Amino acid sequence: MPNRKLLSALILSSMLSPLAMAADDGDLGATSTGEIDINLEVTDSVEISALDDIDFGSYGGGDTGDINAGDGFCVYVNGGDDYTITPTSSNGSFALLGSNFADEIEYTVKLLGAGTGAESASATDYNSASSTFQGSVFRDCNAVDNASVDVSIDEQEIRDATTDVYSDTLILLVNPI
Repeated sequence: MPNRKLLSALILSSMLSPLAMAADDGDLGATSTGEIDINLEVTDSVEISALDDIDFGSYGGGDTGDINAGDGFCVYVNGGDDYTITPTSSNGSFALLGSNFADEIEYTVKLLGAGTGAESASATDYNSASSTFQGSVFRDCNAVDNASVDVSIDEQEIRDATTDVYSDTLILLVNPI
């Protein structure tokens, strides 16, 4: 019989829960008042937009030095709530692969977002969440980027690579907090 007591307690508690609401009809009279409960659950909603491809072009001949390029973009989070970005890539690491897959060129990813207080972007590890950033309450960020990514390649990585065309797809997963 202890199971019946537990079942009765669960049923009673669910009836008392604030989510267990019901409309109340009014009584017959000169006036009558009815009540309708209204509910809405807002769940996480995020969007990353205004992304552009990064094309380093060609490197050779008289080129010297490290290279880097970046892209500003928009991250919307309902309520302007916080988020992190977890970067991965189609190649399984931060590396550009040659078209014949004989060689690779490693690169570094740095992320920066609004509301961090950071003066500059810091390197982000592969498949690890970034620092916490603040999202925009506007889906288009009011046409002003609120986040950016910087991709850099050391000169020696390029010098060690064989002649080929190298590519990767950087994947930025936005995680609302």
